[in-house]
Amino acid sequence: MQEIPIFDSTNLSEITQNIEIFIKNALKRLKKDGAIIGLSGGLDSAVTATLLVRSLGLSKVKLLNMPEKDSKSIHQRHAKQLANHLGIKLMKRRINGPLRVSGTYRLLPLRFIPTQKLRALLIKVGKKRFLSDGDAHLLLDRFSYRPRSWMARANAYAMTKHRMRMTFIYKYADFLNYAVVGAANRTEWLTGTFSKWGIDHCADIMPIIHVYRSQLDPLAKYLQIPDYIRFKGADPDIIPGDLNKGDLLGGFSLVDQILFNLENGLPKEKLFEKFDKSRVEIIDQLWKNSQCMREIPYHL
Repeated sequence: MQEIPIFDSTNLSEITQNIEIFIKNALKRLKKDGAIIGLSGGLDSAVTATLLVRSLGLSKVKLLNMPEKDSKSIHQRHAKQLANHLGIKLMKRRINGPLRVSGTYRLLPLRFIPTQKLRALLIKVGKKRFLSDGDAHLLLDRFSYRPRSWMARANAYAMTKHRMRMTFIYKYADFLNYAVVGAANRTEWLTGTFSKWGIDHCADIMPIIHVYRSQLDPLAKYLQIPDYIRFKGADPDIIPGDLNKGDLLGGFSLVDQILFNLENGLPKEKLFEKFDKSRVEIIDQLWKNSQCMREIPYHL
């Protein structure tokens, strides 16, 4: 069994420099004048935005925040604070209107609930009622559900938001001749915990897609990402209520170790010797079930 590579003081400078060189070279290859990234207020986009600034300079980086009615105010505040920390004005584009016109908000009865707190409570009740095992199998249930079921409605409700964000960020990018930069990490990529064809999937450059989520923590500290971002949960912020990818997966340190060994060819049966069998099975299923998301579109 292999141990996942450690990011520490002995190699963080080199790791960071390699990513920054990659960004510069990618921009030249794409013949773009700068880079734009969706800044959510979370760790992934904060790390990526910081690397962009270090690589390209302030004048060639745009930060775009795209909240909607379910977006939590704390993440919007953190996006604004990080933009100030980096010294860049944050662009803001609310996407409530397009989501409403597209019928997205009609997919779930949340539009009838007056406050975000009550909408979060309804989501919590709905997960217990309609998911096979509450939060435990939420990620797996996304890959197998009946058409027009509540799970299908919830999936469309959530995924459409990131796809709408992808559309708008490319509008700005095309107008400015900028490259769209994505912030997906390797843990998301291998478990399918991203939105297919969404803002965390469609991009011209993905600078940290080779970095596991547990490796981002020391990288963020090295880059001096503020603590208010470093120490909060990995909330995708697409539905009301608490949703932490780390908790759903069983902890990033554990899942990354499992993924690293699966990706490097170790049979899952070997992992049973060190990790809980049910957790290994879930991660293995996520890895296999999400393979199509990494391969599409299929073609002759």
